[in-house]
Parts: sequence; structure tokens; C-alpha cells
Amino acid sequence: MSIYDINRISVPVTPPGYLDDTRDAHYVPAPCQVACPIGTDAPSYIGYIWEGRYEEAFEAITATNPFSSICGRVCDAPCEPACRRTSSDGPVQIRNLKRHVMDKLGTDPVPMAVSVTRKESVGIVGSGPTGLTAAHDLAVAGFEVHVYEMTDRLGGLMVWGIPEFRLPTDVIQEDIERLKAKCPSIQFHLNTGLGQHVTLDELKGRHDAVLLAIGSWWGKPMNVAGEDHDAVVDGVSFLRRVNAGERPSLPHTVVVIGGGDVAMDACRVAKRLPGCERVKVIYRRGPDEIPAREIELHHAIKEDIEFVYNTLQVSLEANSAGLVLNCMRTEPGEPDADGRRRPEVVEGSEHAIDCGMVIAAVGQQAQSEELEKHHLMAADRVQTDFASMRTDDPKVFAAGDGAFGGSTLVMAMHHGQRVAYYLQAFLDGNEAPVSYRTPYRTRRVPVAQDLSWELFPVQEPVFHGIGDQPVTFPEIEETYDTEVARREAARCYRCDAETGSADYAVHHREDIFSMARINPLDQATHRAMLTRRLPVRENPFPEGRPPSLDDLVFLPANLSRLVIDPYREHCRTDVQIGGVLSLDPPFLVSGFDEAPEEIRTAAAKALVGGGAYVGGKSLGVEIDWLQMVTPVNPIDVTARGVICHWSDADRLLVSAGTKQARGLLINDVSEVDAALDVALASNIQMLLLDATGVFPSLAGELSGTLDFRLLDHTVKALRKRRQEEMLDLLYFGGVRSGTDAAKLIAMGASALIYGVSIALAAGAVIEGGNVNYVADRKLEERAEGISAILSANAGEASMMARCTGKTRLHNLEPEDLRSVTLPTAAAMGIPLTGHRATTDYADGSKD
Repeated sequence: MSIYDINRISVPVTPPGYLDDTRDAHYVPAPCQVACPIGTDAPSYIGYIWEGRYEEAFEAITATNPFSSICGRVCDAPCEPACRRTSSDGPVQIRNLKRHVMDKLGTDPVPMAVSVTRKESVGIVGSGPTGLTAAHDLAVAGFEVHVYEMTDRLGGLMVWGIPEFRLPTDVIQEDIERLKAKCPSIQFHLNTGLGQHVTLDELKGRHDAVLLAIGSWWGKPMNVAGEDHDAVVDGVSFLRRVNAGERPSLPHTVVVIGGGDVAMDACRVAKRLPGCERVKVIYRRGPDEIPAREIELHHAIKEDIEFVYNTLQVSLEANSAGLVLNCMRTEPGEPDADGRRRPEVVEGSEHAIDCGMVIAAVGQQAQSEELEKHHLMAADRVQTDFASMRTDDPKVFAAGDGAFGGSTLVMAMHHGQRVAYYLQAFLDGNEAPVSYRTPYRTRRVPVAQDLSWELFPVQEPVFHGIGDQPVTFPEIEETYDTEVARREAARCYRCDAETGSADYAVHHREDIFSMARINPLDQATHRAMLTRRLPVRENPFPEGRPPSLDDLVFLPANLSRLVIDPYREHCRTDVQIGGVLSLDPPFLVSGFDEAPEEIRTAAAKALVGGGAYVGGKSLGVEIDWLQMVTPVNPIDVTARGVICHWSDADRLLVSAGTKQARGLLINDVSEVDAALDVALASNIQMLLLDATGVFPSLAGELSGTLDFRLLDHTVKALRKRRQEEMLDLLYFGGVRSGTDAAKLIAMGASALIYGVSIALAAGAVIEGGNVNYVADRKLEERAEGISAILSANAGEASMMARCTGKTRLHNLEPEDLRSVTLPTAAAMGIPLTGHRATTDYADGSKD
């Protein structure tokens, strides 16, 4: 599945027995996850890294990848070019983050062992990534598995084809030992080559099915004159000798022919061996078409490897100094089947390159005399049907490079998972299984709340190059430390995460991305997208749906009144509360009375120089605050104002200072009229309208049960008494954003009190219906979080005012709003869309 093809829009059926979340209405796999052939849940483990939850990150990484430590170093990382941050400042370093987790935990996590539960057995020829991945999946499914390896080591080309400076031996062994611990029933037969020590017929006699995962063990010839010279070797065998421990002395100049992964490894190995001073890589196409992974190419250049592009080898000749490689220049011709332009020779461009050795890395192939006897070989690979992973022998399956040509480590693992699925179906007697596809899971990890996520550049690991003792093959890169990994994890856009809006779902967002990237002539994909969007959806406004601020919408300026370009003017957001407290923006915060002292200090730091607190205890002498007074919490002279429940006003507010504003708390709509009578008769300057019923506790906001009638009823009751301007109205309950604040101000609120939303900005987590804090960030980060959300909400609120033609936030009116649901219209006194606004009074009259 590619990132934006029809399978991502119309997702195929999930293979039975596989965990998959693609049918979840709130989940679409991120581009990086789709680009990964084994569907690694990269967004989740990246989110876990930022949170410091390494055990969970380890689980997300290893759930689909039995060679996670190896992949952390040498995976070709197709996820990274797919990253949407690539087009801005560079992709998230997903592979390096994986390495960080695997290096940090090492062999500590011990997997739960699986046992044999089936009577059938499978014989697997080859212990490379395809063979071992299939062995893993089949063992987990309960089958008895035997692996036959022709060498004395497990790992295939992971062991024999990747140099130690990129992939240390102990890292390979780490994954192998983890596999053995999880699947102790797998039996390994080393030094057992197919045809030399065991025949195919013998394997078929021993097992119920056989898997050929023989790999591409031999290099392809260049097919040029003179390549049979002793100083010409193929890249695969060259790397195999070096990985076996040899460190041969090389001539001064070595030429590597090819542009793939083997060529990159061969040229860098040659540079490290004794005697070699100069390495040239000859490639027949241009630099933009070289198939090597970009990071490997850059590393080779950093190690002073020379690249000669648009050059084609023609022949080799020996001379007294060594070899002469005769070449011709090329230029791009017509596109090949893979889309790359075919190199065409430029007539008269013959030239020679002197060297002492040539390493041919022009491709790999499989060879097996044993399989040729059974007519199972087709040219350079096992003849296999990819749709079923079966050969012409009904009992024999094949996969990996030996069946489908050279690929990558992660693609080889995908082949292993795919063939294991079809093998299990065969052993279950299912001759027509559902087509296999990679399953995708999500662990629903919260998005990192790092204020600098946009600012962090790509965190490049420290690169050492060939080092002071090249022949010892020291590792070329360092792993991230914790802080660097956290910064890199914060850069993730988290394309898997649902949006924070009730009417803008992840499927809508992903459809927009897909529509922008689908060829207009691709009618099948467009038809699939349209079909998916046409079915009748569940009613988003079912009967009984409670009122919500989300159901209110602003009318744009051209629909509500004639304006003269208010968008260019500054929008005032200041307000006076109780004649004693100036707020700009009109926001207060609450909910920190019982918070840990570090959290209270962070909140105070965020409010210094602007903002105010409402609660039972002061946050500090520098912070303006309004005190909630109770019988056990008497008046504090440092408070700018004091507030108590309206029924206690006569006994709790009598000792208020002359410079302290006085306010009443109302939390029941049935008590509004009685409370207003007290307020207007008692020199009260402000009302705190609590829609949760339990202020200053945050429990009411968490429960989601809010009485939005309170503000509308209070405003109408004041209007009935013609006292609308006499009292400042503070509102608490469900305020999350600047848009929420603007809506409530339009309905008559003077200022808003933020509760749970501010706690979350300070790093709180919601557990068991409570707001809790964990020691996962610094005090300064918590303070920055509070400051940032208040600033963002102020800008958002003023934008709403400007869009309705206002240059002052408090000029917003109910007429600027419409409701899209009947319950919200009734609770908040805002007319439905398509209806004209009227003014309703508490006595039932209208104008």
C-alpha cells in the first residue's frame, strides 16, 4: 500500500485473526505508518518517547518487528520520506528514535514465551530477515518450526551483508536472542545447506509445508569483457568475506560499480581497509536517480568517497599498474518501466579510469542447483506467485529476495509476515484465504504538548565517520540521549491523531490530503473516495443531545451589519471587573487551590504581569486574585475582590475592605432572581455564574454536565430589571478556547474563568475522573504552557470579534450568533440558523 493510493481510501478487508484499527471512525493510519511495509505504529512510539514511557514505546516498536534493534540502525526507513514534515524543515528521524528506545532498554524486556499448540510443522530454508520473521509468526501461531541455515550464523544478509560499522554484531545478537526467548520451540539447524546437507524431498517428508527463503546470495555479473580478472570481485562476496572477519589489504585506488545499498556498503568498507586511499563509485545515471538511501549517500560523501555519475563501464583491461576500466558517458533517454529515464550512451565519449581493483555491485541473484532439479527456479530467483506466495509445488512456498529480487530489510520482513499468513491458511485447509494486507494499529497516545515543536530542527545524531582506526570498524553514529530524543519526538505532526473539533474529523482531514495528491485522471480512486463519503452517516445531533458551545456559530460581518474593513484594526480585549481589577484579555484561571506547590508556582509565574486567579488561596503576592470566601475561609486582605455564595452574603461579606470588590456566586438557575435581589440591594459589583454547580472544584467540568441556561437567564433577569450594566458577570464552566470565550462574551459575560483547560496546559492528566499531575516536565515548561494557551485564546477570541465586524471584543452581541441545535437554542437563548433574532425577557415578553 502506498501512501495515497486507492487502498488507503478504500481499505481492504483485514486478514482474519489480525489486530487492526482501520475501521475505527476516528483513526486513519499516518503516512509514515502506511509507508512502513510492516505497519509499525511509529506515531504511538514517538508519542511515548516524548512522555518518557519507554516500556510502552518498546511494545509499540516490537509488536510488528522482530528485528527492532537492527532496524534502529540499518532500516532504509521508507517512513521518513513519507513524513509530512519533510517538505518544511525535514522529516522526523523515526529510525533514530527507534534506535534510542532499543539502545536504552537493550535486553531488559523479556518477552512472554509461546509454545507449540499445533501438530503441523514447517521447514524454513534460510535464516535471513524473511525466514526468521516467518518463523516468528508461525511459532506465535503455535506451529512447530525448523529453520535450516547453510552457514554457521543466523541472520542471513543482516550478518553477512551489512558492515559492522553500521550494524555491530552484538546488536544483531540482541534481536536473535529476543526471538529465541519468545519462540523457544523454534529449532535451528546450522551448517545445513539445501542440496549439500538436506534435499527438498527430505524437507517435504519431514514437514507439512516448506518455505524457501534462500535470499540473493550471489552478485550479478557486469557482462563486460575482462571482468574475470582476479582483481574484479562482486560486492556481495566482498562484504561476506569482510563480515567473516577478513581484513584484506587493497590497492591504492578501488572502483565500485553500482548505486544501490551494496555499492554504498562496499565503497565504505574498502575505504577502511589497509592500503586503500581512494575509492570511486561509478554510476550510470545521474545523482537524482541513484537508488541508494539519501543518508547512506551523504555518509559516503562525508567519508571522502568520490562519485562519478552518468558513466557506464564498457570493458576491463589489465596493465602493469593494475586495471583500466574503459567507460563511456551517458545521458538520460526515455523512461524505463520504473519511471527512471534510461541511460543512453553518448557517442565519442570513451574514456578510461585507472584503478587497482573493481567491486561490481550491479545486482544480486539467487542460485540453487537443488531447486533447479525440481524446476522451481526462474532465471535468478525462485519462481513464485506473489498473490499466494506459492511455487508450482503445492507444498512449497517462497518469499524474500530469493523469490522476488533484491529489496530492503523491512520489505524482507514484510515478505516473512505475508508468507506466514498464507502458510497458516494452507495448513488450516483454507485454499482461498482473504488477501493479505498489512494491519495497522493505534495506541491512541496523546499528542506531545511541547511549545517548541515547530521550532526544533532535525536532531541529527553525532556522526564519527571512519574514525582514528578505520580497520577496526568503529560505529559511525551515536544514539540520541534522552533530551535530544524528546526534542525530535516533539517535532512529530501526529498525523494519526484525531482533531480537537467535533465537526472536523480525521477522515475529513485525510480526504483533503488525498484529494490534493490524487491524479485527476485516476477515476477509480476518485470514485472510491466519493463512494465512501456518500453513505448516510450517524446523526451528529441525536435526540437528547445536551446543549453545547460547539453548537453556536458566528455570523460573518457581511451578514450581521455593514462594516468598514474592521479586520485591519486592533481589537480591544480589556475589561474592568468590579471597579478594582483590570483584565486584558478578560480571562481568569482557577482550580489550583489543592494543586502541588510546584504547579501553583508555575501558575503564578504564568500570571505575573497579566491575568488573575479565582480561588480560596492566593497564588502569591504578585498575583491579582478574587477570593472565594466560605465559613472556614475568611476574607484575606490581599484579595482584590471577595466572592461568596449568594445565600451567605449578609454574614460573610460584611468585613470586606472598602477597596475590595464584592461578588456573589450563583450556581442554580432557579435561584437567579433571589440572588439578584440580594445583589442589587447589597452593593454587589459582580456575579460569578457557575454552570458546573461545584465551583471552585474542577469535577463539574470533567463530568460534562453543565447548565448553560444560567448565563442567559441572568442576563434576561437583569434586563427585565433594567440593571444590565450594574453587575459584572464572571462565567465558569466548559470554557476551552478563545472561540468559546467570544461566544460567552457575546451572550453577556464580562470575563471567563478557565479551569480544566488551564490544568491540561500545565501538564495535568485526567485519571479516574480527576485532574492529576505527574513529574514529567519542568516548572518553566508548565508556566509556558499556561501563558501560551491564554495568549492563543486571546488572539482567537479577538479574531472572532473582527470577523463579525467588531473592533472591541465586548461589542459582541447575541445577534452575532446562531445555534445549530434546538437544545442549545433553548438553553442559551440564541436563535436557530435561518431565524431572525429576538430579545426574550424573563417574564416571557419579547421585542
